[in-house]
Amino acid sequence: MEINPQIKGALIAALNIVSIILLGLVLQIGGAYLVNAAVNIMGEMDEASYVASAALQYSNFIEYIRTIEPRQFANVIFVAPLIEEIVFRLIFLRAGNMVLPFWAANLIQAALFGLYHTVTIQRVYGFVIGLVIGCVFYYCPLIYRSTTNRRNKSVDERGISGLPNSIIGVFITFLLHVVINTAGLFIAPLLPADISYALQIAVGSIFMLIAFVTVFVLYKLSRRSDDKKTLEDRAEAV
Repeated sequence: MEINPQIKGALIAALNIVSIILLGLVLQIGGAYLVNAAVNIMGEMDEASYVASAALQYSNFIEYIRTIEPRQFANVIFVAPLIEEIVFRLIFLRAGNMVLPFWAANLIQAALFGLYHTVTIQRVYGFVIGLVIGCVFYYCPLIYRSTTNRRNKSVDERGISGLPNSIIGVFITFLLHVVINTAGLFIAPLLPADISYALQIAVGSIFMLIAFVTVFVLYKLSRRSDDKKTLEDRAEAV
C-alpha cells in the first residue's frame, strides 16, 4: 500500500531529527573524553609551558560554564547556536561555496568558527565540530529532498521540503548545535572522569570515528540523491 506522501515526509523528517540528536550526543561525549584526557596530560607538563597554561585556561573555562545560573542557559543552548549557525554556516559557508569547492569553503568556515572561540583548546575542538556541522548543513537537505520528493513532487509545494536548502540546512545544524551544547552542560559532567587516559582516548576516538563515519554516509547518500535527480531531470527532458 502506498504511503501518503505527507505522512512519509513527516516520518522521514522525524527520523532525520532523531539521527541529528544522536549525532550531537556522539560528538559531545567523544569530544569530552578526548579533550579531558588531553587537558589532564597537558596539565601535568611544566607549569610555565604554553601547553600547561592552555590546559589551565580550559579547566577554568569549564568550571565557569558549569556554574552559570539557570537563566543563562537559554543563551548557551539556544541564542549562541542560532547566531553561530546563521553567521558561519548560512553566511560564510554558503558565500565560500559560491567561489570555492565545498571542501575548501568548509575548511575556511570551520577555521573561522574555531578562531571565534576564546579558549585555545576550544578552538581546536571547535574546528573539528565546525567541519562536521558544515557537512551536515550541506548534505542533509539533499538527502531529505531525495527521500521525501522522489515519488510525489507536489510535496515541494506543501511541506517543509518546499523551503530552500539553506533554510532546511540551518534548521538541522541549529538543532545539532543545541544538542551539543545541551549535552556539554548536562551530560559531559556526569561522564566517569576517574578512568585511565588511555581508556578515555580510546572511548573518545571510537565516538568521534562514529561521527565521521556518519558524515561519510551523508556524503555518499547525497551523491546518490544528486545522481538520481540528474537522471530524472534528463528523463523528463526527453
